[in-house]
Amino acid sequence: MTKSISVLDANKELSILAFGYEDDFRNAHWGKGQRDAYFIHYVLKGEGYFNGNKVKAGQGFFIHPGSVHEYHSSNKNPWNYFWIILKGEKANEICKKHINYSFEDGIFEYNFTPELLNLADSIFENGASISGMKALGYFFFIMSLHENIRVNTGNKYVEEAKKYMKIHFPYKITVIQVAEALNISDRYLYNLFVKQEGIPPKKYLSKLKINRACDMLKNSSCPVSEVAISVGFDDVLAFSRFFSKNKGISPTEYRKNSVK
Repeated sequence: MTKSISVLDANKELSILAFGYEDDFRNAHWGKGQRDAYFIHYVLKGEGYFNGNKVKAGQGFFIHPGSVHEYHSSNKNPWNYFWIILKGEKANEICKKHINYSFEDGIFEYNFTPELLNLADSIFENGASISGMKALGYFFFIMSLHENIRVNTGNKYVEEAKKYMKIHFPYKITVIQVAEALNISDRYLYNLFVKQEGIPPKKYLSKLKINRACDMLKNSSCPVSEVAISVGFDDVLAFSRFFSKNKGISPTEYRKNSVK
């Protein structure tokens, strides 16, 4: 059964357009194509595939407007999912702050299925539409559940460093600057980061830049020079060397291979 509810009024900065729930695997698919809003899907049961990557219960996937994507249920273990559609100038910023999704594939982990099911019952019990303010209340409650995961897992300095890097990686920042923002030494941050994440903070920062660059090269027509600026490089040649070192091919070759 497909359940959905629309939102009556919109807000320029953040608008929740709809909530939905799908438990019929025959309808639980979309694409390949593009849409003009942000979509968040929470897999509640079973498993399926998002852009060729397996996603199972306790995981979700985040979709940016304009990105080419597709998803479908597994035939052997069909999925149920809950979804949110949103738009607005602050939508991406808020989701990046709270949802720890991968920049490379858009997939994230969560651990609040019971709370999400209870919330879904509340959302759908009163008809086919709700007010914008009420929708925002539901949305921010869900974001608070994500925030609980972030707060209750891992070292607070590591989590704050990751958050800082996710916000500032498009600029010319260094690990020393990240540590200074947290009022700790870069050596102390390095040791904490390696212990929790298994990689140095510099490599984590590089991964953020590479993942964003790959996404732009695959899903936009921006020139390589613009991609370089978007991930903190004024010099396109320096960016090309950085990209080739991490991916084994040049940005231009990566784009050509991605559109085949």
